[in-house]
Amino acid sequence: MALAASANTTSKCLGAYDWPTRTVKIIVPFSSGSANDVSARVYADGLAKRWGKPIVVENKPGADAIVGGAAFANARDDHTLLYGTASMITVSPLLQEVLPYDPSRDMVPISSTASSIFVIAVHNQLPVRSLQELAQLARSKPGELSWSSGPSLPHFVFAAMMTRNALRQVYIPYRDTMSQQVDFGEGRVQILSHSLQTVRGPVAAGKARILAVTSPRREPGLPEIPTVAEAGFPDMEIEGLSGLFGWRDMPPTLRDRIATDVRAVAGDALVRSLIEADGQHVLGSTSSEFSAAIERQRSRIRQIGRIVDLRNAAK
Repeated sequence: MALAASANTTSKCLGAYDWPTRTVKIIVPFSSGSANDVSARVYADGLAKRWGKPIVVENKPGADAIVGGAAFANARDDHTLLYGTASMITVSPLLQEVLPYDPSRDMVPISSTASSIFVIAVHNQLPVRSLQELAQLARSKPGELSWSSGPSLPHFVFAAMMTRNALRQVYIPYRDTMSQQVDFGEGRVQILSHSLQTVRGPVAAGKARILAVTSPRREPGLPEIPTVAEAGFPDMEIEGLSGLFGWRDMPPTLRDRIATDVRAVAGDALVRSLIEADGQHVLGSTSSEFSAAIERQRSRIRQIGRIVDLRNAAK
């Protein structure tokens, strides 16, 4: 993958810390071909050109990213990075009594990289054109509608909305997204809270429509679709935030230099087009900005946790 010339300049180290001196490994705690895997490989390609050293992407999926998080923490290697999600810090500790890593110490936020776009979509058999109309319909037909969701964040925000509005409908769980997508397209599931990438097929086929995005801003590719806040449900606002993390006790100077490089790669037009085509926002931030975004998500999850039993809701 060839990136623009702006990503081809090898960064100079700040201070005396000469890094990298050898191959860098990036652990991705998700399966090959997933949204996070796609964006991780795009960033890895750009960073390798800047650093002048090869980067190996290693997938370690399993247990909602816990397997990959543990592999990263146990590596204890100053040339291994983690391409993870904020939910590994904000959600996982609330779902697991014991984690094989310490989220507050073993995952040093370097820079945000991308965010998955979550949407609320309905099958065309439902005569609704907005979230307000969906809530009204669900209230008038308790237990008659079916809904499903992606894991973790998109599930929690929709479950919390249902509870806040005293709505009771049938949740249908799935082990794989493909079956879920097929059933949604055929109307066996009428409401889906999931990533844009997952609902895109049924929508393109004219079988479903998107009512709102959970992002804090409208999507450039979906300018006519309101945000959940605009639709009257601000408590549903959340982003699938991803980013690059460093090891415990990473030198702040190195952390900040890598963050600068990530922002440079994020600014490349080809990088943006590749990641946006996969249904994600391109980000790129300082370490402090990434940490602040994680804290905002943590606060939102705590609010949801006061309404929904997260451990049971995740099952």
